Amino acid sequence: MNRLTAFNPSFWAKTMQGVFHRENVAIALANTELRDVLVSGTRVFKPYRSPLVDQAYTRNTDITAFNDLTATEEFLDVDTCRIVPFYLDDLDAIENKWDTATLFAEDAQRVLNNRLDQRVLSYYSDSRSFISAGDLGGSGTGPATINTANIANVFAVASRMLQRGDVPSNEQVAVIGPRMLEILRVSLAGRETGFGDTVGDNGVVANRFGFKIVLSNNIPFTATLTESGQPSGGEFIDIDGVRFTFRAIGAATIAGDVSIGATAAATYANLVHAINNTGTAGASTYIAVSIPNRRRLIKGNIVASYAANVLTLAGHGDVAVVEMATNLVVTSNMQFPLFMKKGAIDLVVQKAPNVEFRTAERRLGRYVYAWTKYGGRVFDQQRDAMVHLRLNSAAWV
Repeated sequence: MNRLTAFNPSFWAKTMQGVFHRENVAIALANTELRDVLVSGTRVFKPYRSPLVDQAYTRNTDITAFNDLTATEEFLDVDTCRIVPFYLDDLDAIENKWDTATLFAEDAQRVLNNRLDQRVLSYYSDSRSFISAGDLGGSGTGPATINTANIANVFAVASRMLQRGDVPSNEQVAVIGPRMLEILRVSLAGRETGFGDTVGDNGVVANRFGFKIVLSNNIPFTATLTESGQPSGGEFIDIDGVRFTFRAIGAATIAGDVSIGATAAATYANLVHAINNTGTAGASTYIAVSIPNRRRLIKGNIVASYAANVLTLAGHGDVAVVEMATNLVVTSNMQFPLFMKKGAIDLVVQKAPNVEFRTAERRLGRYVYAWTKYGGRVFDQQRDAMVHLRLNSAAWV
């Protein structure tokens, strides 16, 4: 038998596999003018004044009541510094086929841009108004289920709420996720609307319903799951397609396995560690998910916590949460698209995301620091210029 495989050459591609990053919209949405003021320090003040009240005037009668003028102090703190550090040896720089430092530096900068985007969109909760089931034909202030029949009403209600705050109609922006965009496109199918099929600069899809519609994969979400006891081995929870499977005590063996603990609290503590990639992995706690799945969770900034029989998840994106466990039930799953006046959110990026290379002492190599420093706020007068939707995402799969 011939054995000639030693003659077979191996080949390397000209380029590495590409990495997909989320497109960012924060800078285009926010008001960044305070950066010119905060040239040093970490705090900038922006007070607001009291409203004036008019009154009737009677001829030849003294005015006895005057408006009291007051000013209320508000400020924005630049309070967040994020960094993506790594080290590269000069020997690797010589021996590697590709420019490893440049490729990882580009990835690091995009990671920081993504975190900045998520910070800005998280300010949805500062809006004074929100759209709930009761605003769309249902009842109560709970999450609204959106479909092709009522999605136009969402924009109409949002516009009404913004106009109630005297927000200029020519500056209205709607920031939505891919699932909501899909519903919108289906609802407009076959109509001559001029609705865009592609995403342009800064995530802009089209102008519709009086809004500039912006697509983002960083729309905030929250989910709560209530447990009533221990899960059984083989049951699982899926978070954005990443599966965490409960296994018998001490029997976690493959990626995504979570060991059942002595108590339900111990079990869900293991699950929280598995989701957050904290604690110590192992057969008696959890086995880390695969690299692609960890990348998915990192992109969405998905974090978990557990207290008083409730597992809470938070993050960004069109995240579906599915449980298949006897004693675990999803009690709430919401996403929060944002309707706003452009610039309603103030953002100061004191140090833009970029990369610094520093020589490593006593080594042949360089430390690489991608970092940024920023802060944001929704000032009082701008809280009426924002409306968020409590979107029911419990049925997403």
